[in-house]
Amino acid sequence: MKTLKPKINIHETAFVTASFRMGDVALSKDSYAYLWSESIIEAHAKSYSKAVSSYEPYAHCLRNRYFYDTINKLMAQNNIEVLINFGCGFSMYPYLLDNSLHYIEIDKADVVIHKKEMTSKWEKEGKLPARNISYLEADFNLVSQDELFEQIMALKNGKKSFILLEGVLFFLGKDDTKKLFELFGKLQEPDEYLGSVSFLPQLEKQLVFKKLIDYVEENLEKNERFQYQTVADEFYINLKGYELTDHQHTLSLAAYYDPKRFLTKEEVMNEHMYLLKKTSVQ
Repeated sequence: MKTLKPKINIHETAFVTASFRMGDVALSKDSYAYLWSESIIEAHAKSYSKAVSSYEPYAHCLRNRYFYDTINKLMAQNNIEVLINFGCGFSMYPYLLDNSLHYIEIDKADVVIHKKEMTSKWEKEGKLPARNISYLEADFNLVSQDELFEQIMALKNGKKSFILLEGVLFFLGKDDTKKLFELFGKLQEPDEYLGSVSFLPQLEKQLVFKKLIDYVEENLEKNERFQYQTVADEFYINLKGYELTDHQHTLSLAAYYDPKRFLTKEEVMNEHMYLLKKTSVQ
């Protein structure tokens, strides 16, 4: 009788992406990702890369670097006072960026509880610098917008924000996505920024996307609301109250940060990164 392989909880993917970021610290700039490392997580990360794309660790390093550089640039221009990370996972931006920022980290309860516990422990042990971080628990499929809006606005306290949304939209449906971006529009004032990550619909035709779906279906614990969402450029171009100020993707970032490296394009899960600036009050 075949033994069933235990499924990976969707929240455990946060460990895997941390493992990817520590693969090339010079590129990702995440000098603290190693703190999340465990042998079983390394095994999951290798299994994922083998099954889906050997470029996935590299792609995650590029994504982290893009937002690291983008946020630092906006901070230098005094355009950001608070970083609001929706679906924060185990990203380490609060410890990689300046301590003058206030950080609001938002994710499902088990992620937030574990992250808060571990980062507090590492701060006390001197493995991490002290930071001003507020944690909020939220399920973007189920959460009441009104409740989350009030919680964030109380913490934001009129400060200029950068909202970051990484690794979330793939798992959400279109209705939940629409509600989430409506929330962003209510939270932000003109000249505040929003960074979002998603896949283009064209990727669905590529074998690498099918490999991703197959891996998720076989290895992750699914819930009934799981989606495999792709998002067209037009969604961001036409987003009410926002102006698209930058648009990059895995391949363009590779060409910028690592121009001598050759990539087999059809084997790359080409993620797209969008930087938007709020232009009007909603």
